[in-house]
Amino acid sequence: MRGRWAAAAVGADVARRRSAGAMEQQAQAKHNNNKAQQTQQAQQQEIERLKAAQAKPAQPQQEDVIQKLQKLADLKQKGLLTDEEFQKLKMEALSKL
Repeated sequence: MRGRWAAAAVGADVARRRSAGAMEQQAQAKHNNNKAQQTQQAQQQEIERLKAAQAKPAQPQQEDVIQKLQKLADLKQKGLLTDEEFQKLKMEALSKL
């Protein structure tokens, strides 16, 4: 009888350890998954921040070029620039975009 009780106790202990090991593995997998999601979210936020930073300087530069082209057109219309000079300066301004 003692042998049966001892075997049952050992079997129960083995089952508890296996169950605890499986639960620990599940917890670790969940932790790793959460960590991967956090990393992915942080990377996405960084990408969005960089895109926003790149978009901001583009507008003032375009406005500067447009203003410069308008000034060149006014100078050409007033006769202060020749067609060749206007074309050359216009191409330089457009190449900066």
